[in-house]
Amino acid sequence: MKERKYGCINNKKGVAGESILMIYRLLLISFIALVILGLAAVFYDYSINVRWAEAQILGKKVVNCLAPEGVLDLDKIPVSGEKKILDYCGISNSGRFFVQVDIMDNNMKSVKTLYDGDSGSLWVKRVYDQGKVNDNLKKYEAGYFSQIYDISTLKDKNKIGIKVNLKVLVNYED
Repeated sequence: MKERKYGCINNKKGVAGESILMIYRLLLISFIALVILGLAAVFYDYSINVRWAEAQILGKKVVNCLAPEGVLDLDKIPVSGEKKILDYCGISNSGRFFVQVDIMDNNMKSVKTLYDGDSGSLWVKRVYDQGKVNDNLKKYEAGYFSQIYDISTLKDKNKIGIKVNLKVLVNYED
């Protein structure tokens, strides 16, 4: 009587041919999957606007640079640093940023203004604020952060309370 072996393939040439066909099947399935993903990527345009977060982080860095521990010493800021506040703080300006720091007394009267970047880019924010932009252009909206901080400054080695009005605008990156 012949003994049958289950699970054992006697035709080794058939097995080799089947494994070669399996490689082609895997390549075909991979190609179809890539085509589907590629078409989905082309037609599904999704953008995430994080420029507002960039503006907020940049603003906090500038305030921490100018007034560490909440004390601003205006004598430490050179005249050249008044128009290049980001350089003074060691932050590279890629041309996308506008930062304005308006130092005011407690009566909200401006004492000194520090800035960096193109102030003309504020018109972009005004256009978006007026709602005159269609849906296709909303993804290019600039990030904006504005806040008034209560800090102190040194005058004759005495701390005097002042206010700092910070405005930061981050434009769209190409």
